[in-house]
Amino acid sequence: MNWSDEEIEAGIEHCFEDAEDIFLVDASLNASRGGYQLIAKCESDSGITIDQLARVNRSINNSLLLPGLDITKVTVEVTSPGSNFPVMSVRHFRRFVGHHMKIEHRSDAAPNPLECEIIDVNDETLSLRTENGEVSLDFADVNQGTVKLRW
Repeated sequence: MNWSDEEIEAGIEHCFEDAEDIFLVDASLNASRGGYQLIAKCESDSGITIDQLARVNRSINNSLLLPGLDITKVTVEVTSPGSNFPVMSVRHFRRFVGHHMKIEHRSDAAPNPLECEIIDVNDETLSLRTENGEVSLDFADVNQGTVKLRW
């Protein structure tokens, strides 16, 4: 049986009701030997801990609601997105104020992709510092960002 991404997210979302400020970033349900593997990527505005991930995992195991899915045939993996996961929403960009990112966008105001530091985030714009000065991008023009790790 196939479920849409929206159905999978709806079946999981209620598992976050008692999970403080934890939210679902991405979820996928894939066929595996004799059942399914559910991978849920979660995040928190203040950073997520292993204990919080474990609580969400238990909640999903106890409460997953997908029509026609036998939960006993599902392996659940709950994880944080990791540094290579694309940043796409205002909520995610807020977590990375002060971090260096590579941002892909559709604006003529700056080179694409843009390597920068996130200075400020509001609901409509990203304020960024580049080697050539400061730039603002409308969120409507932002495709995604990826964190640039400094070694």
